[in-house]
Amino acid sequence: MVLPTTAATVRLADVFTSCGAALRGEDNPLGLAPVSKAAVLLVDGMGAQNLEARRGHARWLTEKWRKRTLIGDSGFPSTTASALTSLTTGVHPGEHGIVGYTVRDPTSGALINHLKSWEPHVQPATWQRSPTVFEAAQRDGIPSISMGERRFDGSDFTKAVWRGATFLGTDSLADQFQRLREFFDENDRALAYLYWPGLDRTGHSSGVNSEAWIRRLEDLDQQLRALDSVLHPEEGLVITADHGMLDVSDDHKLMVPETSALLHSVTSWGGEPRVAQLYLDTPDATADVVAAWSETLGADALVLSRADAIDASLFGEVASEVVPRIGDVLVLAVQERAFYRSEVASVQSMRMVGQHGSLTATEREVPVIPLGAWA
Repeated sequence: MVLPTTAATVRLADVFTSCGAALRGEDNPLGLAPVSKAAVLLVDGMGAQNLEARRGHARWLTEKWRKRTLIGDSGFPSTTASALTSLTTGVHPGEHGIVGYTVRDPTSGALINHLKSWEPHVQPATWQRSPTVFEAAQRDGIPSISMGERRFDGSDFTKAVWRGATFLGTDSLADQFQRLREFFDENDRALAYLYWPGLDRTGHSSGVNSEAWIRRLEDLDQQLRALDSVLHPEEGLVITADHGMLDVSDDHKLMVPETSALLHSVTSWGGEPRVAQLYLDTPDATADVVAAWSETLGADALVLSRADAIDASLFGEVASEVVPRIGDVLVLAVQERAFYRSEVASVQSMRMVGQHGSLTATEREVPVIPLGAWA
């Protein structure tokens, strides 16, 4: 089994924990100098290769990035739910337990969409198993905030992944920058998280090769220039992302009907379009399901049993209670492909152009851009 490789020099999981360590004056994987106030800005969907391909449309960003040219590995699966949890906990999905966009709860058998409602099937306080960087800051007496769209306030994902932080609903990046400045001015030591989803949404709807995505990147680059005046010399901020993205045309989307032999023994289909996590009615069917999908997709996908995926450390070290959350069979797109269960896939999902979630470098590599005291 040959897995795709990346040019990553750091783990996304080390970015926020390095910021926390810098607040305590400790050594850290990113080599960030001690500061009194620290922040991370997460730009959803801004892959390193996507940014590099359009560097002429993001001159401020690329100029800042090239001072160190740090490339982060978002890990697997390269999806928002898993990557953001790795960012705020500092550990791999196999440990924190958010092992995909949609996974099956071993107890109830329900499919849990991590970006929607989890309850009553699982509880945010226990399903996400690892302490966050915000909780560590809280223990050290350092106040922390997380910022994002108002609709995220009180969500199960927010409760699980930003535990320990005060959530502030915001309307724009400019609003977040103003709130950040006010928060930093009010506290001698402080930790903050900012989030911007616009690039990801445009990528999904129009594709990363579209004019709409380029315009969105240009607008982002212009807005980020404000950070030059927002940050004070003793403050540090890192811009990064949760994943990259590639475009998948309609003729490269595999629609699997309920009558297909590919669904033999499959009781639940989790994951996302580029990473199908298949849950079977019996483990004895694993080899046959792997063989059927492998024969159908050939070089377009890597088809693995759960055991093979764990042995290959795709999810990092996997805790025993997390093991059954992972599909019995995983179908990982390694070319520009996506997979759908025809009868249950949403129209919105099937219309998506930009996609991510799998193992390719395009999906996993993200820029890591230190600013302020860390530039």
